[in-house]
Amino acid sequence: MGTNSEKKFVEQGYLVMKSALLEADLAPLIAVVSEFVDKRATELYNEGVISDIYEEMSFERRWYAILKACSRENEVFGWHTLVFSEALFDLITHPRVLDVLERLIGGDIQFNGDFWVRPKLPNEKLTTLPWHQDSAYMPHTENDTHLTVWLPLVDVKTENGALQFLPGSHKAGLQTYHRVPDEAFAVPVLPPTSSDTDIDTLEMKKGDLLVFNNLVFHRSLLNRSDIIRWSVDFRYSRIGTSLHGLWHEAIACPARQNGTRQCPTSWRTWRAQWDTSPHKDRFV
Repeated sequence: MGTNSEKKFVEQGYLVMKSALLEADLAPLIAVVSEFVDKRATELYNEGVISDIYEEMSFERRWYAILKACSRENEVFGWHTLVFSEALFDLITHPRVLDVLERLIGGDIQFNGDFWVRPKLPNEKLTTLPWHQDSAYMPHTENDTHLTVWLPLVDVKTENGALQFLPGSHKAGLQTYHRVPDEAFAVPVLPPTSSDTDIDTLEMKKGDLLVFNNLVFHRSLLNRSDIIRWSVDFRYSRIGTSLHGLWHEAIACPARQNGTRQCPTSWRTWRAQWDTSPHKDRFV
């Protein structure tokens, strides 16, 4: 990643790195997700809730077929506890991921403890988020840099729920938010002004990496396809950045120290943090 990419990130508030990861880098986490899907399908079949476990279906289709068969299309919004694993840790601390972050915020990097695997289902409105800034949902983060890394686990097109961004919108700072009827999340009091030419729709391939600032406006489109748009996201900041008040602070950890390419936190250490964390059983 050269200086042009860094300048683009500063100007736009987000950056896509094409082919940042290999199929082999993503395969272990996809296997964790697939194992749960298989386990849940078998449970539902044994309970007589479904008549088929759909084992011949692809990763992009199987979970949705299972949920449709038992009329539970909105069973989950995002997966957290279900995907906690060494495979997840290895992706969070992957050298290629951290190399991108190092060019943007320096070599002292902490993982904020926040991670989600998201199965964005066809026509699921709950995951079709309006324009927002992540700091609106993370108290006291607006004065620091917090970066989200977003990785598609399948190819992402406009029709299956691509993310959209407003380039440069992070420069105006955090806007005021309020609750309105029929919205699951708080929305800005003054929605950002945009035109079709301002909006950047990010169609991405499996293996691409998106990183974005906590103040840049973005949203997710409705998935109008018949497949699941699987993705995973993590958040990071410079070591020493306050995480006080964030629900996931207990499982934050150093991911890279300046001058090294080694992660100072082991899987065993992170798992021990998880085991004593007060929130680990609060989420799916």
